[in-house]
Amino acid sequence: MRPFYRDSLLAVGVGTASVLPGFLIGALSLQIRNDLGSSLAAVGAGVTVFFAAGALAAGPLGRVTERVGAMTSMRLANLVSGTSLLLMAAFATSLPVLMALLALAGVANGAAQPAVNLFMAQEVDMDRQGFAFGLKQSAIPAATTIGGLALPVLALPLGWRPTVAICGLLGLAVAMVTRRRSRNPSAVAVEAAARNERLPLSAPLLLLAVGAACSSFAPGALAAYLVATSVDAGISEGTAGIVLAAGSAASLVVRIGLGIRADRKRDYGFTVIVLLLAAGSVGFFLLSTGDPAPLLVGAFIAFALGWGWPGLFNMAVVNRWRSAPAAATGVTQAGIYVGAAAGPLSFGLLSSALGYSAAWALTAGVIVVAAIVIWLAQTRFGSAESGTASRGAKAGIRHI
Repeated sequence: MRPFYRDSLLAVGVGTASVLPGFLIGALSLQIRNDLGSSLAAVGAGVTVFFAAGALAAGPLGRVTERVGAMTSMRLANLVSGTSLLLMAAFATSLPVLMALLALAGVANGAAQPAVNLFMAQEVDMDRQGFAFGLKQSAIPAATTIGGLALPVLALPLGWRPTVAICGLLGLAVAMVTRRRSRNPSAVAVEAAARNERLPLSAPLLLLAVGAACSSFAPGALAAYLVATSVDAGISEGTAGIVLAAGSAASLVVRIGLGIRADRKRDYGFTVIVLLLAAGSVGFFLLSTGDPAPLLVGAFIAFALGWGWPGLFNMAVVNRWRSAPAAATGVTQAGIYVGAAAGPLSFGLLSSALGYSAAWALTAGVIVVAAIVIWLAQTRFGSAESGTASRGAKAGIRHI
């Protein structure tokens, strides 16, 4: 049996390094704003640029990954991501340059995420994939945790440029340890089918992409504006960074716990995701109060429940489209990136016009819509959702 944790940790490292630029900019937005002489909303738009570039790239690059292989895509994505951060630290003296480099990093992230999904589908035994995808999706809260801790630990004493450079070196280090390795024998049949069968853009897949966009809208705003909202409520900037890191860690724990539960119950469906989103909307609503105590409670609920779904979501998509996991998750990942891009931009505009309280209340409404859309997608699959999917997955190929 292949070392389960080695593959999972590699996936976490690749995912963290590739998504880190977007969340790092959100955490350091106040310092970047002061250095570049821009508004907070303008710097926050950099997060939008990062995920918008990923949204455009994820679908096409997911199909490319099916042809060139997961390891090649993962390595190149981290090389580009780390290099873009180093260039950002050295040359981002104006907002347009910052945006261009964030777009480059976003394209790299668009390649990395479907590649990691394909890697996990090929390399990890089926009865451990829920756990593995939970670990893999810990990359995003890990990136947010790094961004949150980077603020008090590195950025406040050193400045944002050295902090970005250090994170860029992290990305290059991950690329250097990404090596070709032998695969599970069971992966050969899966990859062969994936490379010879085109993925149909079915109604359920497109609905899931829309639901994913709405689901990631709220967390995108959370990562970009929690620090600014906390400071506005009277919480110190350093404390706000710690809250961001602690909330992200709570999301990480939930993702792994849900993956373990999915493996134990052989439940790789979407029902739990719908329930998580509905409960997580309460946390986003608490952020709208503007008071420190409810805000802190709401941040943890929003992170843990409203952002605890991605691992199980990607596992569910892979399990239903096991013949082409990178291509399928490339479509849904594009939806996730659309939401992650629209969230910070829309929230910035709403908060500027209506204030933080109204912006968070409307954001809570969007996550409720996400739960409804994913539930509608689930109804299109028919009955016996998880049982049928698991039987198809064990056969190696899953058709809709």
